[in-house]
Amino acid sequence: MGLFDRLQDEIDARGRQEGLSPIDLLDLPPGLATIAKKIVRRNGLSLTEIATEMGQTPEEAQAVLDELVSKGLIRKVEVSGEIWYKAHFARKADKKLSTGVWNALDNLLDQSQE
Repeated sequence: MGLFDRLQDEIDARGRQEGLSPIDLLDLPPGLATIAKKIVRRNGLSLTEIATEMGQTPEEAQAVLDELVSKGLIRKVEVSGEIWYKAHFARKADKKLSTGVWNALDNLLDQSQE
């Protein structure tokens, strides 16, 4: 497997990681970002609280929450018999890519100079 194939595999693997990161909040459409930020700031909210905060009906809020859950950005949690929505934070990225990349590039450069 070549250098670029390995890099692409690593990038693809990182793209499949679920969870919310600060970059995700910037990439979300404004309505989704607003709800996600409120959930993060309050360490979770119920459907009723989210609907009230957003000035939406519970059904409208549920549709937005379902989209955030399907994207892996928030998760449903049962709290005292009630469903709450909490942030699903992304795992911190591993540092293994940088070491492997530089070694592979060094080898590639050495081979091209021969």
